[in-house]
Amino acid sequence: MLFYRVYEIYAGKYLNKMTKQEFEFLFRKYHIKMYHLALTILYDEEESKDVVSDVFTTILDRNLDIDADRAEGYLLISVRNRCRNIIANKSTRERLMHLFSVEVNHPLSVSDDYSRLEELMNYIDTDLPLLSKKIFRMRYLREMSYKEISDELNISKVTVYNHLSKSLEKISEHFNKSK
Repeated sequence: MLFYRVYEIYAGKYLNKMTKQEFEFLFRKYHIKMYHLALTILYDEEESKDVVSDVFTTILDRNLDIDADRAEGYLLISVRNRCRNIIANKSTRERLMHLFSVEVNHPLSVSDDYSRLEELMNYIDTDLPLLSKKIFRMRYLREMSYKEISDELNISKVTVYNHLSKSLEKISEHFNKSK
């Protein structure tokens, strides 16, 4: 079971702030709720299990003493934050693939991910106006904010928004036609 695996790995570092029984109580009481929250955010069973395990590992690693009245909130917020970190650290490729699949409303299979991404990038390079292409790349490849883009290109944030909206609309229309 996950509890014993986490606990045994860190038992050597474990100090006196929280007893094994207190830790086990927290784990047994909240791990299912934590897992469901992570699964709701990440849509990935293995990643969700890892998030829960990481939260409990951190408790042991940092020798945290968690107040029983605040334990549920602390644990669920920790799960939410770990999930946010995972999402933020997703590769640009994964983010573009997600954008592409959402815009086209077409599920992607693993076998043709690269060809679809290449098709998307080719369309962007050949069919979008120069400024739209530049803004799109800054936003989705360089992960710049609207403000950063507007500052670098010396245009307004509204102009950035308009170019991105039109670009996404064109991409959507193009790929919905080619279905």
